[in-house]
Amino acid sequence: MRKKLIIAGGAAAAVAVLLGVTLSGVLAPSMDGTPAPNEAMRALQGVNAASLSLAEAPGATYDGTITLGTGSKSTIDITKMTVTATGDLRGKVRQGGGSAEVLQIGNLTLVKGDSAFWTARPGPRQPAGVLTEKSLSDKWVTIGSKFLDVDLGVALLPSRLGLLLGQQDAILGDAEVTGTNVGRLTETPDRRVASGTDRPNITEVEVEDADGGVAGTRRFTASSMSIGVDDTGALAGLRGPIGPRVEADLRVTPATSAAVRDFYSSAKSAVAEGRIGSSTMTIGDPTGSLDCNGPTCSINYDLTNANSGLVGGTVTIGLTTDFKAVDRKVGSCSGSGTMPINGRGHVACTIRYTQTSDMTSQSRFTVTVNGTVDPVAIDAAATTGNRIAEAAKGWEMTAPKVSEPARRYNRQITHAPSGYTLKVGGFNFDGRASDGTLLLSYGVGYDGHLLPDGAIDPAWQGTEQVLSQARDALAAAGDTQVRLVFAEQRAADAVNRMLIANKLERVQVVFVPLNAEA
Repeated sequence: MRKKLIIAGGAAAAVAVLLGVTLSGVLAPSMDGTPAPNEAMRALQGVNAASLSLAEAPGATYDGTITLGTGSKSTIDITKMTVTATGDLRGKVRQGGGSAEVLQIGNLTLVKGDSAFWTARPGPRQPAGVLTEKSLSDKWVTIGSKFLDVDLGVALLPSRLGLLLGQQDAILGDAEVTGTNVGRLTETPDRRVASGTDRPNITEVEVEDADGGVAGTRRFTASSMSIGVDDTGALAGLRGPIGPRVEADLRVTPATSAAVRDFYSSAKSAVAEGRIGSSTMTIGDPTGSLDCNGPTCSINYDLTNANSGLVGGTVTIGLTTDFKAVDRKVGSCSGSGTMPINGRGHVACTIRYTQTSDMTSQSRFTVTVNGTVDPVAIDAAATTGNRIAEAAKGWEMTAPKVSEPARRYNRQITHAPSGYTLKVGGFNFDGRASDGTLLLSYGVGYDGHLLPDGAIDPAWQGTEQVLSQARDALAAAGDTQVRLVFAEQRAADAVNRMLIANKLERVQVVFVPLNAEA
């Protein structure tokens, strides 16, 4: 594989930032004398087109591998994994010899795994003598979203994956960007700065037959990311880092709105069947009694269940009890009972025993779950998913936020680098939540502008900028919820009070602490 171009610093680097706003920059004369982009600009345009082809797609289908860790690495094979614009997904995974089909919709994650898959995931510890069902390959089972040590719905979110292709945050690293202020929050810790000194490190490389590179008829590199595109410029494959200690080697096929509608129709049908198991359910310690009266001895137990991830259905309890008198087995019995999901149940069995002696018992329980999920929540997730898929467009390049903590917090909250904004109603938001809420993120540093009584300082120029931004965001969003997310609790409280005082109570303000590894 031979490199065609290596971008140096200086003027070519300045193009990267200017391109974020205008997609214009260094031009070279063409054969007929009209200005034309030079090779550096064409490479940058190619990567941006590939980024937006995925970021603005209603969904995407992935095939390939995701590798976790740096030392002892773990590889996840992904087959026909369709992920929508909200992060709902369905496809097949294989890890460590076990394989499963995965379905994620709304806040629900379900799998159909083979025996090797479940052997590697024994589930929560249950009381002594309580066994949950082992043969789960024929049914959907609730499971935590990070059962693979990564949330695939976030990692493979089309907007997130598309917008990180240019590796802007990785290239900037811990650097504080200097240059010309861009945008609204010029006096705040979240100001954006266009600089002529950033090095984009974006090149185009030649594609040769069977060269082992990523899929595509054209190929680019951005820092350590390799990007392949098809003849239309749409993303066809990627290979490189997609998160802290997470690498991917994927073939990518953007999905249409019609394909996303089919996805949600199929997902709703799958969970509507009921008979759903749970790998997260916990069984409380059984409480029981042994009663020997007349010719019989009876064992009685009450059990409870919780944390199933289900809203309805039945848990079947199987009981087997062995009875001993003077250390000699004198009989056994079995019984069954039921309890509702997230409820309590009773089970008992009896043996005939007419002799008078001290009796002991040892009991074992098997628990089988056949539950249901909330159909209203599933319908709502499907409606939201289809709506956002239809309106996935609107991402625009811009200048990045000035500091590394601000860029990291932006990425944590919106799953997008700060070098992109989402334009809705003529207003540039930082991103959009999976439920469609439009987001603005505010990192650390606002607490330093609070008065002793906890109010935000009206003399600070950033105060009016935050207020103005919230007012204009609400006007642009129409009926869509707007959420301001702060990394500092006191700042969030102060801004919330300020918005209420200015009759902007419809704007939601929340606190989410900064994650060290966003």
